Amino acid sequence: MKRKAIFLMALVMGLSLTACEKSPDQKLVAQKDQERLEAAAKEEPKAGSTLKDVAATASATYEYHYENEAGTVKIDANQAPVTIPLKDSIPMYHVYCGEFTQELVDKVYDYFFPDGEAYVTTGTDFTKDDCEKRILEMKQTIANIRDDEELTESEREEIIAYHEEMIASLEETMKDTPEESTLEFVKKDSGLVEQEWDGVNGSFTTRGFDVTSRDQKKWLTVDSCDEECPVASSVNYIRQSEYSYSGDAGVPVSKCTEDEKSQVGIGEEEARAIADDFFQKIGVDVEVHDAMLVQGYRAVDSEEPDGTMIESENYTAYRFVYAQCVDGIEMAVTSSSYVPDKDDTSLTWLYEQISVIVDKDGIISLDWFFPQMIEDTVSENVGIISFEEASDIFEQMMPLTTQGDLEQFSDDNVQTSADVTVTDVRLGLMRVRSSGSNRRGLLTPVWLFYGDYTRNFHYLDGEWEDHSDTESYPWILLAVNAVDGSVIDITAGY
Repeated sequence: MKRKAIFLMALVMGLSLTACEKSPDQKLVAQKDQERLEAAAKEEPKAGSTLKDVAATASATYEYHYENEAGTVKIDANQAPVTIPLKDSIPMYHVYCGEFTQELVDKVYDYFFPDGEAYVTTGTDFTKDDCEKRILEMKQTIANIRDDEELTESEREEIIAYHEEMIASLEETMKDTPEESTLEFVKKDSGLVEQEWDGVNGSFTTRGFDVTSRDQKKWLTVDSCDEECPVASSVNYIRQSEYSYSGDAGVPVSKCTEDEKSQVGIGEEEARAIADDFFQKIGVDVEVHDAMLVQGYRAVDSEEPDGTMIESENYTAYRFVYAQCVDGIEMAVTSSSYVPDKDDTSLTWLYEQISVIVDKDGIISLDWFFPQMIEDTVSENVGIISFEEASDIFEQMMPLTTQGDLEQFSDDNVQTSADVTVTDVRLGLMRVRSSGSNRRGLLTPVWLFYGDYTRNFHYLDGEWEDHSDTESYPWILLAVNAVDGSVIDITAGY
């Protein structure tokens, strides 16, 4: 089910509140306006509203407990740490999602291919013999399925039909498949080159490259795109290891035992130092936002009855989620990839995501998407609301947004509930999308409430097993604009 953007005003008007709930002010759900925010940022901060003043009065931890009358929404903050930048002032910037510079790309390339031995490939090593072997394997699978009495007749027919389609496709492919390998390796430097792509609304051009090591155990892909490109800039590096990894899964290190950590084969501190070294070498200021343990998987033969991959029995690597810093202040980071309903001409602009996976042999994966670029400074000293004001807004709005979210997943057969835990609160910088612009906005001070968000599903007809889904880390529960106290819709980006 696709999650739609939550419209807070509709929630405020449409939901009935229990006696213990706070009623939100109109200003909390006001539409963000760039000119208004810029004007506020340029004003002389009022007494007590500078970062230095707010830091002096803020609590070190946050305590909050809430449960609605129906027992379907539970929100807890148990001495959640409150982190504030150790600076006297907090700025606001114009920001955009833009291109990677050639200088930065050179450094990334040199780090992963220090000897310069990176290649692009032409041709293929898939021969007619390989094609024939796959066809024979498919035919053998069909023969096995026909004799499998554990499957129903309809299941057998479906599986056989799928493999027959694959056989027909391979037979067609074999007509143009070479007798011998035509694979060739051509050395490639780190220079960005123009690449033509076909998109939904026509062709478009990016600058980048896709290189591999000679033994094809390391791959680096770079796409550098301007702000109007249908796709966004990205860097992806993969090194073949004992295990493979995918997605943004992981369990926070803080929730793992020492025994679980020891099975990785490398300590957290050492693994973090390896990941940090990469960013130091390429000259990018970042901080680890979340450290997680992840389980790898091994691909297995397609004939295996239990699927195409086997997960490791224990944790095999660390995954570090990084937040880019601006003058020592952390940018907001979230695993969310939800986008609001929009027309085909509108460009997707997710929040910057930087993730590094490290195992006992070093970095095996780097994913860097939607890089945020500073254009210029709006103000170096923005007046902001206090943590007490921000937490009060959280307590007004979080019950409403949670209830509104649950209603999207509920129907006559499904009852939903949510368990929400605030793990920490941070004052940082977050991108707010500009009105009328696809990938330009303001990097503005924001109070960020991070935490665990779990939906529980209970099926009334008993045909489906009850289950719970927890959002991946890091997850922003609520973002309160520190300039005007309005709530930022993480999905829509404003």
